[in-house]
Amino acid sequence: MPFTLRRSKRKELVFSRSLVEAVKSKIFVPNKKDSYVYRSPTLRRQRSRYSHLPAELLAYIFILGAQDDPLFPITITHVCRSWRALALQTPSLWRIVSLDNRLRLWNEYIRRSRACTLDIRLVPQSRKNNGSSSPDPRSRAHGRYYLAAQSVQNYLHCAAPHISRWRSLEIEFQHYAPYLWNGALSACCGYGPSSYAPQLESLTLINPNNDDTNEFTLFGGYAPKLRRVTLNGIRLTWLPDVFANLSALDYTHHGFTRGRDAAAELLYMLQISNRLRQLKVSIPSRAGAHSSFPFRFPAEDSVLLAHLTELSIIIEDTNLPSALIQFIAHVSIPNIHTLHLMVKPTTNDTRPSRAGQSDISTRLRQFLKALPRLYTLRRLELEYAWLSDPRFIFMLLHVVPSLTHLTLRGPHITNSPLFELCDILRARYRSSSKYPLILDVLELDRCEHVTAGMCVRAVHVKDCVGVDVLALRRLKSNPSGVRLRVWRKGEEVDFGTLNAKATAAKRHRYHQTTEDSYVSLSTY
Repeated sequence: MPFTLRRSKRKELVFSRSLVEAVKSKIFVPNKKDSYVYRSPTLRRQRSRYSHLPAELLAYIFILGAQDDPLFPITITHVCRSWRALALQTPSLWRIVSLDNRLRLWNEYIRRSRACTLDIRLVPQSRKNNGSSSPDPRSRAHGRYYLAAQSVQNYLHCAAPHISRWRSLEIEFQHYAPYLWNGALSACCGYGPSSYAPQLESLTLINPNNDDTNEFTLFGGYAPKLRRVTLNGIRLTWLPDVFANLSALDYTHHGFTRGRDAAAELLYMLQISNRLRQLKVSIPSRAGAHSSFPFRFPAEDSVLLAHLTELSIIIEDTNLPSALIQFIAHVSIPNIHTLHLMVKPTTNDTRPSRAGQSDISTRLRQFLKALPRLYTLRRLELEYAWLSDPRFIFMLLHVVPSLTHLTLRGPHITNSPLFELCDILRARYRSSSKYPLILDVLELDRCEHVTAGMCVRAVHVKDCVGVDVLALRRLKSNPSGVRLRVWRKGEEVDFGTLNAKATAAKRHRYHQTTEDSYVSLSTY
C-alpha cells in the first residue's frame, strides 16, 4: 500500500541571492587578471631577461655556483618553477656532497645526481668562513667544528655504498681526536669490487695532528684514474694499481720516520709514481719521530722522473732536514723547468738566530752539493730562510745555466748582496762560457731593505722597436739617480735636443688649437 504522504516530485534546493553573495564575500578567489596586477614590474623584467638564456648556459652557471657553495642548488630550486625543473634535470649540479649531520639532505643529493660521479667532502666549516681562523657558528650546529671517530664513520657511511661513483675524496681535520683515520677510511680499506674506485681522479687526506701510525691500503688496490693526490699526516700503502698514474703529488711527510728512512720511503713512492709532472715535498720535524719503519733503498741508485717539470721543496722556518738533502741527492730530474724553494713559517719572526744561522748555512751547502746540474731550469724562486746565506744564491747560479726568471722573496735581501748578484750576472754574460747566464726577469718580493734607487743603476735601450722614448724621460728626472741611455738606429739619442723638440711641438699644437678656436668663433 503506497504511502499517502510521499511527495510525487522532489523540490529543488534554491539559495537566495543574499546568501550566495555572503559566501562569495567570505571566500574570494582572484582571477588571473587581478593577480597579475600585484606582480612587481622589476621581477617581471628580471624574469624575462634570464628566460632568454639557453638552458645549457644557465645550467653551467648553476654548476659554477655549486662549486663554491654546496647548498647553492637548494637556493636555485626555490626561485621559480622553470629554474627548479632545470636544476632537477641537471645531475651534475648535485654531485658535491659536503658531509655533516644532515644525512637526509645529502642522501637526497646523491639520489638527484642519478648516475653522475660524486665529489665527497668532509672539511672543517671554519675554512669556508671567508678564510678566517675563527670557526663559523653554523659549524657547531651541524657538527663540523669537532668530530669524533664515530661521528666521522657515520658521515662516511652515507656515501660508502656509492664508492664506485666517487670522482674526488677530500677529508681534512684540523683538530686532534683518536682514531680519526680509522673512522674515516673504514669503508675504503676493504677488499673486493665493493671497495674499488674506478672513477676516482683526486684524493686529499689532511690531518697534521695525527698520531696513528697504522698504514692504510685504500680502494682494494684499484683506482686506475687517480691523477692528483694531497697527503698530510697519514701513512698509505703505495700500490702501483692506485698511484702509478699520478701527475701531481703534494706530499707532507707524516713524521713517524726521519733521516735516511724518511728519504727512502719518499724515493720508494716516487719510484712507483714516476710519471709525475708536479711534485711538492715537505718533511716537517716532529719531536717524537723515530725510525721504527725502516726502508731499504740502495744508496747508489736514483729515481728518474723524466716527466717532472715543476718541483717545490718546503721547509719549516730555518729547519732543513737531512731527509730532503738525501732525497735531492737520489732523484734525477732532467726536464725540470720550475723550482720553488719555499718556507712554511711557524712563527711571526722569520729571521733565524745566530745558532740557527750557522746551522742553516751548513745545511744549505750540503743541499747545494747534492743538487744535480739543472740544464733545463727556466724559473727559480727562493724565499726567506733559503736566502739566509747570500753565497748559496751565488753558487746556485752555476747549477742553473739556462735560468731566465729569478724570484727572491723576503727581508734577507739587501743592497749589498743584490749588487754582488748583479756583478756575477754581468761577469757570466761577458765571459765566453758555453752557457752564458742571461736573466729576463729579476723579481724582488717583500724585500724591505732594498731601495728602489739601488735596484736599478742604469737603463740602456738599444734599437728597441715600439719603445716610447719620450715616456722614458721620466726616468731621467727621477730623484733616485737612474742613468738612462737610448740608442736609435745606431746613434745615441740626445735628451736635451729631444726635450727642445718636444717643447716646440707642444707649443705649436697649442697655437694651432688657439687659432682654430678663434676662427670658429669669428665664423659664428
